[in-house]
Amino acid sequence: MTETSKINLRDNLKDGFVAFLDVMGFSNLVNRGNIRSLESYFEKITEVLDNLSEEKAKIKSFIISDSIILIAPHGLQNFIQLLWAVRRIQSALLLRKILLRGAISYGQVYYNKDRNLIVGKGYIRAYLLEQEAIYPRVIIDPSIIKLLAPDKTAFLKLVNQRMEYTFEERLVYNQSSFATISDDAVFVDYGNKSIQEYKINGNLKKVHEMLIENLYSEQKLYTKYVWLRDYFLEIMLLTDHTLQDTTAKSRAHKKLIKEWITIFKRL
Repeated sequence: MTETSKINLRDNLKDGFVAFLDVMGFSNLVNRGNIRSLESYFEKITEVLDNLSEEKAKIKSFIISDSIILIAPHGLQNFIQLLWAVRRIQSALLLRKILLRGAISYGQVYYNKDRNLIVGKGYIRAYLLEQEAIYPRVIIDPSIIKLLAPDKTAFLKLVNQRMEYTFEERLVYNQSSFATISDDAVFVDYGNKSIQEYKINGNLKKVHEMLIENLYSEQKLYTKYVWLRDYFLEIMLLTDHTLQDTTAKSRAHKKLIKEWITIFKRL
């Protein structure tokens, strides 16, 4: 065995953040032979990961069928960069009516792209934690809060820059007075990016279509899509409450949001 082919885990296992993302309903896409949706998934994931590479992000990526693994080195800025990457992927796939469930954890990890090899406690923790996400969201290992801040409030200020609602700038969900979903996990806040001013109608239309297609299909899907409905309702209500209606553009935006709130509440 040559020196270059040796796998030296002792020296190469490094502490880092690992995101394990899983496509919800992927097996159904395969079984139904939904080639266009599968192509759309792989095309969009490749595009986002290529963009990250062009931006010189310190994020390594690995795709195995319906699983996306992202690895970032130790450090606050690298963690924030990972949050942006995860949310970008979630938002991009949401527009293709593809939902993700996943988890971000921390620990030792080794990744060898040439050998398609990934190993380490950080990866295992993220893989196991993904199964506890339950709903279409990417949860964050609570141990990361303790790693980066003294408490959850300090953590949210650190990654979101402020506690007030800041639309798509907010990376981690912070429960508001409009919430009906349980505060049972810390997770990446991807919904707010989907109601940007210029795309609000098209984005929420996609989410509404997914809800119509799945909410009343079978019991095992019901709770997951009720959560999705309630999550987006909270974001819309919060956005409507926060937006100033001082210009024609902002008034038009608020009007659209109010219309979508009524539609979502009917579900």
